[in-house]
Amino acid sequence: MIKFKNTAIILTGVLALTAVAPLAASAAPITQSTEQANKEVKQVSIDIETFNAITDIEKFIKLDGDRYTLDPVAKEVVSEKIFDNYSKAIESVNEQLKNGILQTKNGELTVNPDYKEIGTNMYGNWYWWGYALTLSDYETKTQINAIENTRDTSAFVFAILAAIPGLQGTIVPSVIISSGAKLVLNRLKANDLGRGVTINFHPGYFEVTSN
Repeated sequence: MIKFKNTAIILTGVLALTAVAPLAASAAPITQSTEQANKEVKQVSIDIETFNAITDIEKFIKLDGDRYTLDPVAKEVVSEKIFDNYSKAIESVNEQLKNGILQTKNGELTVNPDYKEIGTNMYGNWYWWGYALTLSDYETKTQINAIENTRDTSAFVFAILAAIPGLQGTIVPSVIISSGAKLVLNRLKANDLGRGVTINFHPGYFEVTSN
């Protein structure tokens, strides 16, 4: 069960990123100034209800062979909207497993070290530097608690992709997973000074700043 919970954190992150998808087509071109790009990012909202639901739904996310499934019993615990959001996040993770970007090892979700085609294009044409995710103090602590309970970043990934659909299919899940639970946890704790944090995702790495 512990390994499963670890994977759940990853899915959570994937879901949150998925919510942004509809905005990708209208995002500003790469020639836009940094200030203008930042204004665009702030207009992208995260589905907080879905993001924080990871603690209720993670136990229903299961690894079946080489793909993840969401137990329909979860519908008795969360709303239909949240169930659908996580279902889409799981589909996104399964697609990356199919394409060889991610893989499972010893029952946990990991990054495929042999996959060499990850690049900035996976972000689409949103912003020249990547994507920024701003979390409140409560949201940050919710994710810290989830990671501490599982000692993995799987649930965090699933939550992000469920709450921000626009990030599904990007390299964000890989960036989080490859960084490791300890690094992610330490950065969230160090920068949450009671006002939450902003996570800036760049091709191949991420950075966390205080709000």
